[in-house]
Amino acid sequence: MGKLLFYCVTLVLISLSWAKTTPNATEQTTISVTTLSPEDECKRHHASCEDCVGVAKAQCVYCQSAKTCKLKKSIIPTDECALSDAKWGVCWVNYEALIIAISVIGGVIVLGIVICCCCCCRGKGKEKLQRWEAKWERDRAERKAKSDERRAERQQKTDEIRRKYGLVKDDAPYTRFQ
Repeated sequence: MGKLLFYCVTLVLISLSWAKTTPNATEQTTISVTTLSPEDECKRHHASCEDCVGVAKAQCVYCQSAKTCKLKKSIIPTDECALSDAKWGVCWVNYEALIIAISVIGGVIVLGIVICCCCCCRGKGKEKLQRWEAKWERDRAERKAKSDERRAERQQKTDEIRRKYGLVKDDAPYTRFQ
C-alpha cells in the first residue's frame, strides 16, 4: 500500500510541474515568419561575393564591377551583368571562363565519340574487306585446282594419242652403248 501511495504522489507532483511550464490558453505567443522571395534574398546578400553565392535558397549571381547580388534568371545571366564580371557558384571562377571551359570539354567529348565511332566503323570495314579477300582467294584456289585438273586430263589424252601412233617421247632419248 505504501508503494501505491508513493506512485500516486509522484504522479501528482510531475503533473503539477508540467502544468506550470505549459503556457495558458489565454496567453498567445505570436511568431512572425516572413519568407523572402529569391530575388529579395539575393538583394539582401550583397556585402561580398562569398556571401552572395553562398545563398542556399536562391541561385544568385554576383556582379564584380557593380558589387551587387542579383537573382540568376537564365542559364547565361547576360541580363544581370556582363559575363566577364559574373560570379556564380564560386567566387574564384569567372562565369565567362566557365562557359568557355564547359564548351571546350563538351567539344572534346563529342570529338572523341566521333573518332571512336569512325574507328569502330572502319574496323568493321576492314573485317568485311578481309572476308571478301578470303572468299576471293578460296575461289581463285578452286579455279586453279580445276584448271590443273583439266590440264592433267588434256596431257593424259595427248599421251594416249602419241602412244597410239608411236610418237611417244622417251624420258631418256640417249642410252649408253654396251
